Amino acid sequence: MRSAIFALGATVFLTLAWPTVAEEEVRNFDDDLERVEEALRSNPGRVMPSAINSCRQQYGYAMKLYHMGMETRARRSLDYCFKTLEIPKDASVEEIAEISQEELRSAAEKEYDKAMALTPDLKNGLAIYRQCAACHQPEGWGRARGGVPQIAGQHKRVVIRQLADFRSANRDSVVMIPYASPEAIGGPQAIADVAGYIDSLEISVGNGKGPGDNLAAGEALYTDYCAECHGANGEGNNAELVPRIQAQHYRYLVRQFEWIRDGKRRNSNEEMVAQIQGFDDRDISAVMDYVSRLQPPEELQAPAGWSNPDFD
Repeated sequence: MRSAIFALGATVFLTLAWPTVAEEEVRNFDDDLERVEEALRSNPGRVMPSAINSCRQQYGYAMKLYHMGMETRARRSLDYCFKTLEIPKDASVEEIAEISQEELRSAAEKEYDKAMALTPDLKNGLAIYRQCAACHQPEGWGRARGGVPQIAGQHKRVVIRQLADFRSANRDSVVMIPYASPEAIGGPQAIADVAGYIDSLEISVGNGKGPGDNLAAGEALYTDYCAECHGANGEGNNAELVPRIQAQHYRYLVRQFEWIRDGKRRNSNEEMVAQIQGFDDRDISAVMDYVSRLQPPEELQAPAGWSNPDFD
């Protein structure tokens, strides 16, 4: 179960005879702005700098949206800061109603369907991607140490679905959510555009690899447990929303696999979760090491020394 701080809920305020409900909402919103501002200065939860930066951006969105009359979206941005900065809820405000997993998934599916019905504008996709490049790199290759995944050449449908999941809170990421939000990049057309651009990028085979000490076991595990869905070479399946995992960074693969196994990734495939419950750390290391060494077809690979000409 999740609170509605990211996407779907509206804050419920105590109903008082005086002041009016509208006046009370303004007062509470202004008070919460001050509390977030103080938390940005003092960092009471000792959160990471990336979380502070994300909340600064959401704080700005909250003020702008509120003055535009978009109270629900403004509250969503502000509540994101409350959650991320670990600010206790004011006792004068009732708890936000929890949203079920089914509701989160339904919201993501609706936006996915809207984006899929649109024709990508790659020029606008590039304009949006310039924001993404700060972390994912201009070429979309991420970081070999695994903190940021390679997304170059990822299937368009997969990118659209993952973005929709981030935006609906059906998948967590303190860093991704503010940069992928409707306030940051726009509606379903923006998702379609940037996904189309990402799909067009050439894939690096210089990705982060594992230790290479148990590849035979990794290959056997992959063949038995993974190949049926992800393909014999990790190519995935665009039509079935199965991600391309070939040439992905080893440490990123390990982290995501562990989160899926342990139930920490909300948008995980239920069949996969059940299937990998018996994997221990050695199994995970072996199979993800093997996966990190799978390579896409030559025509999808970036030539040696290639850099994205759109960023020249």
